[in-house]
Amino acid sequence: MEGNWAVTIMNMIDKITKLIYINVLWVFFVLIGLGLFGFMPATATVNILVRKLMMGEELSGVFKRFWTVYKESFVSSNLVGLLFLIIGIFLYVDINILLGTQSVIGKVVLSLLFMILIMFTATVLHFFPIYARFEMKTFNYIKLSFVIAMSQPITTILMVLWLLVVGILSVQYTVMLPLLFVTMISIGINWLSIKRIEKKNPLSE
Repeated sequence: MEGNWAVTIMNMIDKITKLIYINVLWVFFVLIGLGLFGFMPATATVNILVRKLMMGEELSGVFKRFWTVYKESFVSSNLVGLLFLIIGIFLYVDINILLGTQSVIGKVVLSLLFMILIMFTATVLHFFPIYARFEMKTFNYIKLSFVIAMSQPITTILMVLWLLVVGILSVQYTVMLPLLFVTMISIGINWLSIKRIEKKNPLSE
């Protein structure tokens, strides 16, 4: 019995150590990609590796695995990231222009923009678990992420709540930012995707 506890504790320590290492690698590879071009492939790589850990796969040679996945996902993830960036800038500019408007048409358009912003945020959240699981044409990731986000509103809300929880914890305990911030977010959204979507509505690989 004591041996089983020891093995369990050692496995937990091993996984936590790998999660911290993956988070540190995320920071490093974002910088390697000059921030803008490193963010999407680094974040996609974190989600792929975290998902493998959650599914019980043994991760040896974490740096090599990270670098390999980072290179493989660099182009496709950045194409999606570019589209997300364009949409995000468009929404940000338009919403800021219309904030405080007194016209009826302006208020209607502003309401529509906020609805689009909610759908956009939900799509982005679901993109990373989808990207971590499937291999498909680049823009099919976006279409599938959007469909799942719209058909699973409760899961989307839980993902947002998880983001808030991690954000609050990171503000209270700033050591989390370089050590566990991204991997903690990844654990939450991938767990929700696996438990609430994939097991109830299994999709073919």
